[in-house]
Amino acid sequence: MHHEDEMDKRPREYAPYRTTLDAQDLHHAAKELHENEDTRDASIAQLREFIAKHPQIVRCRTDAVFMLRFLRYRKFNVTEACATLDGGLAFLMRMRTLYGEEVSTFHPNVVRMMDLDAIVPLGFDRQRRMAILVRVGAMDPKETTALLQMRLGAVVINTCLEYEWTQVYGSVWVVDCSGMTMAHVGMWSLSEVKMMADSINEVVTMFVKEVHMVQVPRITWLLLDILLPLLSPKIRDRFKFHRSHDELLNSFDRSILPTTYGGGQSLQQASDNFRTMFQQQTKWFKLEEQFLMDLSAPSPGTGGRPARNGFPGEESVVGSFRKLTVD
Repeated sequence: MHHEDEMDKRPREYAPYRTTLDAQDLHHAAKELHENEDTRDASIAQLREFIAKHPQIVRCRTDAVFMLRFLRYRKFNVTEACATLDGGLAFLMRMRTLYGEEVSTFHPNVVRMMDLDAIVPLGFDRQRRMAILVRVGAMDPKETTALLQMRLGAVVINTCLEYEWTQVYGSVWVVDCSGMTMAHVGMWSLSEVKMMADSINEVVTMFVKEVHMVQVPRITWLLLDILLPLLSPKIRDRFKFHRSHDELLNSFDRSILPTTYGGGQSLQQASDNFRTMFQQQTKWFKLEEQFLMDLSAPSPGTGGRPARNGFPGEESVVGSFRKLTVD
């Protein structure tokens, strides 16, 4: 199959799905996500048909792992999976319109951010969830922006979501706020905090099981007091606060925590592993640069009117966002 065909929204034939999951994973997916042999193939076919017939979608991935990202996140409610895909693509197009090249995965600024080890996947914990470390202090407020931090987060999340374990078991986060200063807080405008909350609630198709906040200075609450109320209650309830690394060790798989936190692997090792993961998925990131949606076309669910403010079918789509399921 040629690469250019992989973004054809109506390919002559679709690549078949070959699972990377074992019996234990499939049992978990059946129990938690309503996924089984019968629902899976039929649901993938319905989502592909939604893309093929969508008047605004011009080019889009239709491979099974990408389809399953949305289906698993919405527990195989196909209508909600379609709405999430639709909203996510529109969000991407809106970001491109607002920021242009700057938000490309391969833009030098985004690549430079990756070198800071500011957001690093640590690998899968004992419960097969993807663990991700955020080191706020590693980011220099003079050298970076809120937008770049969000882009780095998106690159990490999208890399992890190419692995089916992440789709099925979700993620746990450690956010280390040590070294956070007023300048770090000042980088975030109200509209950027809101954009981050919107993307966590509506665009990021990754289950967030736990968020461990470590060494949170009082200054950080200037941001958290704005952000937390904007998050869906389900995600908000998963925030846990730890005064020290020792407290964190009691509630986290220490074998994958970096040695600087009292864990079992070096940060360098985790960072090298992330680079390897990213390189293995580069093909998809390059293809995703070709995602295309024509937001001037009438969108489904708006009675033939072009969508207002760039969100397709907002009237119909937002309804399903309101019933957001994070689990």
